[in-house]
Formats: sequence, C-alpha cells, structure tokens
Amino acid sequence: MKRLILLCVSLGLLCEPVGAATVTWNLKTKYGGITQPVIVRAIGAAKAHFTHNPNDVVILEFDAGTYALAAPAGADKGIIELSGIKPGPEGRLIFHGAGMDKTTLVFDPAADQIHGKDVYRVSFIGFHMTRKECSVSQGHVVKVAPGQVDLEIQSGFPMPQDIFNPDSGQGRYLRRYTDSRTDPQLILKNNDQIPWISARLISGRRWRINLKQPTYVAGYKSGDLVGIKSKHGGHPYWLAGGSDFVFEDVKWTQESRGVFRGGFDRIRVSHCVVERVPAIEGQVPCLATPGGGPQIGQPGDPPTSGNLVEDCCMTATGDDSIAFFNASGTIRNCRIADCFGRGILLYNSPVAHLENNTLTRSVILKEGK
Repeated sequence: MKRLILLCVSLGLLCEPVGAATVTWNLKTKYGGITQPVIVRAIGAAKAHFTHNPNDVVILEFDAGTYALAAPAGADKGIIELSGIKPGPEGRLIFHGAGMDKTTLVFDPAADQIHGKDVYRVSFIGFHMTRKECSVSQGHVVKVAPGQVDLEIQSGFPMPQDIFNPDSGQGRYLRRYTDSRTDPQLILKNNDQIPWISARLISGRRWRINLKQPTYVAGYKSGDLVGIKSKHGGHPYWLAGGSDFVFEDVKWTQESRGVFRGGFDRIRVSHCVVERVPAIEGQVPCLATPGGGPQIGQPGDPPTSGNLVEDCCMTATGDDSIAFFNASGTIRNCRIADCFGRGILLYNSPVAHLENNTLTRSVILKEGK
C-alpha cells in the first residue's frame, strides 16, 4: 500500500486533501475577549486559513454572555464585515454562540450589524442580536386635527424625536392597537398605516405628530393607543452577491430588518425569532422593532432561488415579517402575529411555496407577476 501511495504521488494523482478538518477557535481563549476588533482579527485569520485549507470548517465560538460591539471607523463597513469570504465548496465559516437566550450581541446602531459583498458559505447559530436603546415608541391619543395627532408618550418609552432619522424621509408611520398593558394587539379594521414627517414637544410627554398629508384627519379617538415607528440605524444584516447563508437559532430584538441583495441565493433562516423586549414600566410594547424581518431580494434585483425560511416566530415586526422579491423557495411552519406591515410578502415570486404557516392579525400579499 505504501508503494502504491508513493507511486500515485509521483504521478500527481493525489492532489486533493484526503479529508477536511473542523477547526474551532474560542474567541475568549484565543484572543482574550469578544469585541469588534477581536471579531475582525478572527475573520481575517479564517480567510487566511481558507487560503491553504479551503474545505475546512472554521468555527468562531462565542461563550455565553453579553457583548457590546462598537461601530468600525469605516463608514462602508459593517460591525461584523464578511466581504470576500469564500471557502471551498465543502468549507464553511460558522459564528457559533451558546444559544439565543445565552449569547447576546449588543450592536452600535451607527452601522450595519452584519455586512458583506460576495459572501459564501457562512452561518450564524445561537445568538441574540439587539441594540441598547429602545427603537420604537407609543402613546395615547390626546387630540386629532387635520394633519396632526397629539400623543401622550407612555412612561419609559422614547420620545418621537429620539427615534427620528433626519437622513431618511421613509419608514415613519402610526398605527392603532388595543389598549392593553400586557398584550397590545394590532387592529386591522379601518387602521391603515399613517405616515408622519415630524414631531414637536407640546409639554411634558405630550407630542404633536405632524402627518405627511396636511389635510388628513386620522380616524383616532381620545385614549386610543398608537404605536410609533421610524426606521433608523444600520441593518441587522445587509448582504449582496453570494450564496449559502444560514441564520439558525437567532433572536432579533430592537432591530430586525435584514436584506439579501444582488441575486444572493440558497438562504436558510431556521428556528429564528423576532420578539418584543420585556415590558417597559409595566407596559408591553406594541412593536418589537421599527422594521420587518428577512427580506430576500428587492424589486429589480436578479432572481434568487433555493431559499428556505422555516420554523420561525415573528411577532410585532415594524414592516413585512418575511418578504421574497423575485425569489423562489419555501416558507413553512412559521408563526407571525401583529405585523405592522404584511406578514408575508411575495413580490414577483409566483413559484415560492407556502406551507403550514400561521398568521394572526397579519396578512399575506402577493404582488407582481
């Protein structure tokens, strides 16, 4: 046998490795802690490893705990920057936490949490991803007038100006909920989203919300509970161009709308949740986040295929909980409730398959071809 191996080597028949390895790097053990610069170093080391061992699986292990991750200096980079990661066809880079209720990453809102172009074969497993500040607000109606709604912001919730993004003219809406301390529910009937453009303090916690249409009279009455959303800050994830990306056992709070662009395909989002934060001074928030959930593609993007969203629970997202644009694949066994936008949006995605999903106070919308 030894002579046969030597003969094969001499003839150049054993060019490929016999087998790939799984390499685990515990970030605290290897680098002394878990910070944004440490993650940058670990990703750089993984890229270097794949240069010589393309089919290995590299696991970056995060211990249980809560870790604050600051924004990098480069405005065009994410806090976790994945651009150019491309292991071999059998290789993979895995970010592995101890579980969605054990490993929490608290991201700076000034940048995309996870960002990358040309990203292949990457997984995130077992994390809670959030931000420190409350990202949504709510209050009771005091008065309604043409183009205006006066709200008394509930104690503990941010003022409208605190969640206002002056760099964007989109994503600011009001919507009415049942007035419950423990389980506010979205009201569907006669309750379209109402766009707003600015807010002004009247006195105390009373704010005047100026509507986009100056003559519009909101169909609210005094005492109604109204949720306030204003999209702001970086995306939880923004990925363009690539293939084979996994989120598994991940929880998002405060920010949840992530986007896959540029024909990114073979996306799997499995056993993930979007949920409200715990009650604030005894009041359960109307909204979990100001944005939606996974957005696979966007209008005008190239088609994407082989996608799967399964066994997920999306509660009170601020926009579409799950959206496919020019996409094929399957959405199955998902539970969606109290979605501010659409529960499931299928845009130019006629062959996307829906299976055994449960939607409560949320709708499915199919648009385009």
